[in-house]
Amino acid sequence: MSKLFRIFITLIGAIILLGLVSLIGLVVFVNPNDLKPQISQAVTKFTGRQLQLGGDIQWSIFPWLGLQLNNVKLTNNPGFGDSPFAQIKKLDIQVRLVPLLHKQLEIGKLQIHGLTLYLIKNSKGQVNWEGPLSSSPKNNSESNNLTNNIKPLGFIITGLDIRDGHIIYIDQQKNKHLEITELQLKSANLAINKSSPFDIQFNLNSNSPVINAAVRLRSSITLSTDRKNIDFNNLNLNMFLKGPSYPKGELPISLKSHINLDLNKQAMIADQLIAFINQIKLTGRIIGQHILNNPGFAGTLASQQIKTGNLVFQQIHLGFQFSDNLLTLNPINAKFYQGNYQGNASINLNSKVPKIAAQNQFNQINTALLFQDLINKSQIQLAGLATLNLNVSTAGDTADVLIRNLTGQGRFNLDQGALKGINLSYWIALGKALLKHEVTPKNTGPDTPFDKFNGSFNINQGVVSNNDLIITSGRLRVNGRGTLNLPLQQINYEVQAQPLLADGSPEGIAIPIRISGPLQHISVSPILDQLSVGIIKEKLKGKLGDTLKKLDLNKLFH
Repeated sequence: MSKLFRIFITLIGAIILLGLVSLIGLVVFVNPNDLKPQISQAVTKFTGRQLQLGGDIQWSIFPWLGLQLNNVKLTNNPGFGDSPFAQIKKLDIQVRLVPLLHKQLEIGKLQIHGLTLYLIKNSKGQVNWEGPLSSSPKNNSESNNLTNNIKPLGFIITGLDIRDGHIIYIDQQKNKHLEITELQLKSANLAINKSSPFDIQFNLNSNSPVINAAVRLRSSITLSTDRKNIDFNNLNLNMFLKGPSYPKGELPISLKSHINLDLNKQAMIADQLIAFINQIKLTGRIIGQHILNNPGFAGTLASQQIKTGNLVFQQIHLGFQFSDNLLTLNPINAKFYQGNYQGNASINLNSKVPKIAAQNQFNQINTALLFQDLINKSQIQLAGLATLNLNVSTAGDTADVLIRNLTGQGRFNLDQGALKGINLSYWIALGKALLKHEVTPKNTGPDTPFDKFNGSFNINQGVVSNNDLIITSGRLRVNGRGTLNLPLQQINYEVQAQPLLADGSPEGIAIPIRISGPLQHISVSPILDQLSVGIIKEKLKGKLGDTLKKLDLNKLFH
């Protein structure tokens, strides 16, 4: 038995040695450059494109059998310009020897250096990556036969290495341009139904939406037997968006998740999502559809706190959809300065400058806390519980531009609060004292408490206009109108402060007061010319009533 075993081992060794000698003979006596016409014909027959091999082809052997190709070009389809569809400076395709004896095709270090891809969608909506192969039944049949012949062998890629990659995508219909540069990709043990480490990094530039980013993704990927399903386990994505609109010129974004891609259904599911956007933590789930043709995404996100500008939202929950470069956030629910916020928003990224629209409902907001964060250096602030309806739209890519382009309208109402920084009762007394040459009254406090504070407003290019302000405060009624210039942080406002008797009827004349200047250094003073007219009218009331009806005292005193 042992002798038979030794004979069997010797026979197997002889077969392996014969195979190695044959392979060595192939390498020694066959010039691979003589195979260029056959390789080009095979590629053309399979893809419908011409393969151009500019450099020499070289054999490689132990521990790999393979070929090294240089200056490889794959031509474009007609009607897509003179640039090739793909070109590679250097391509190494290597196959393990021992697995071939077990009918298993194991591609070793598949190395691609200097890859450039030109992906184009022309003005008719045609794309250059869909070649004649897709429309030829004969070729499709041959493709299926080829695939079926390979399947019994098994298929493993033990190493994929792409260096100095460059991908250019042009959409002539929508005038979009996307470019990936400095593409580096490394992966090992790309076997079917086995987890394989995967690492890719590149720079991304896009004109619509405008993106300038450095991207790195690490994960373990598993490819299904039919190659139609890919799992990304322990996925880690890091991006650094670059631009002058970001703090320190950079916005860091990181994402951790498990992602499943179904290439057959063109669908994606991202579960267990944890994202950080400039230290803001988000959790949620994302579903993608039509990811290869016209990608669209939807899902839910949540965060304990999000700070936008100087404003802080807490316990945020939102649903979102993204399709055709339009991001819709609906609904949005959050806690906002001890009150509640409900709303929806859309961000249109189809133009060079993002366009934003939002509908907002604020309920029972603590305005004292809000003003501390919003305009904490303002001399005038509000305190009270506010209800605010606000519809706005704007466009821009920086905070300053967004404020300058702000348009919209809204309505506000505050109960049981105070206008802080202005004591209207004092200014009423001061106005009367000045005109009557009496002693200047003492200021009894810096604020004006009120029962009701309400009105509506319009916004045009960042300027807020209000014409119907009504403040009721005990025995005082105030009507106001004016503007607040948000880009310049300036106010120009006039109020008519009317003292009231116990029965609610007017007591004397209304005192006109002007509030103007930068929000940090506001000027408050009675409007003396209007006050003079009011005093005279009060004195002459009942005596010259008929005469006053015929006179315009406003013109007289101006």
